Amino acid sequence: MQRFSSTWRRHSNVRRHRPSAERPSERGQVLVIFVGGLVTIILFVGLVIDGGFAFLNRREAQNVADTAALAGTKIVADHYQAGPLTTVTSATVYAAIDSIAQANGCRPSGTPPCTWTANFVDRQENVLGPVVNAPSGLPPNTQGVAVTVTRTPRTFFLGIVGQTTWNVGAGATAMAGRLTGAPGGILLPIGTNPPQPFQPGQQYVLTETGATHGGGSSPNFGPGNFGWLSWTGSNNAGALAQAICYPNNPAFSFPTDFPGVPGATNARDVRACLDKWIGQTVLIPVVSGCDPCNGNNAVFTIVGAAAFTLTGYDGNGPAVAWLSGVFTAYYGLPSVSAGLGGPPQPGDPQLFLGLIR
Repeated sequence: MQRFSSTWRRHSNVRRHRPSAERPSERGQVLVIFVGGLVTIILFVGLVIDGGFAFLNRREAQNVADTAALAGTKIVADHYQAGPLTTVTSATVYAAIDSIAQANGCRPSGTPPCTWTANFVDRQENVLGPVVNAPSGLPPNTQGVAVTVTRTPRTFFLGIVGQTTWNVGAGATAMAGRLTGAPGGILLPIGTNPPQPFQPGQQYVLTETGATHGGGSSPNFGPGNFGWLSWTGSNNAGALAQAICYPNNPAFSFPTDFPGVPGATNARDVRACLDKWIGQTVLIPVVSGCDPCNGNNAVFTIVGAAAFTLTGYDGNGPAVAWLSGVFTAYYGLPSVSAGLGGPPQPGDPQLFLGLIR
């Protein structure tokens, strides 16, 4: 009995000492977990802050690329319109791009460092050769310039894992060419029927039945029609608002018939979309009249287009009762169609110059 008690006490003492022997190991595990969690938090914060800084730099790189591509392509357009290809060199285009880049803070020695490269492209965006600071002529078939901008901002937190900088790039391509027709999606669905040729600088009522307002005679669209046009045949006010907010006319040649949207709409979305264009110069269709002209089934014949600076509309009543604008100029092409022709020519009254990518 005594031997059993002694044995039991020895085992009991050993068991009591085991927990104290394991505590240093446990403290080490907690320290590893804490350090691992701290690193994870720092990495997460780094991704948020450093990633946001990189995104900001990418946006600035895109702005430089856009403006630089347009600047270089403007020189390309000038050289076609001015005369022979030898009047402009690669160095001229290079200087235009570099001037824009420098003005926007894109320099190799800048903070952050920023560099650019550029290539001449043809109408299909095929690369024809680099833009270099040399007095060489432009490659044959050149119609645009593609610019790539690279910024290298530093990181603030991710350096602990070896990521000390980001390489942030953006590109843009601009093109110049002869217009074979204006691109689709430029006309507001607002028909006007002038009683006589429009005069530049004069304000006209563009849509109103049988009345005058704002210094010009109003068109007459027949009973029940206000002058709204429908590109798809839908009389839905939502479709009309969409076509005003985001012009979506199809490609067509003049003259072409389109149905009207009857009535002076009181839809809130239509008013909101009109507000977007007040004070802006827009293209609207010029119609010769309607046939038939019986409201719901009215069909308008579009014979051309005209540029107007929209000045206002009746927003006081339950519906838009009139829409007015100051005439700028007639649209001089025979169609509204997508497409870009060859390079501009001397004396072209219109040309396309813009970003395509």
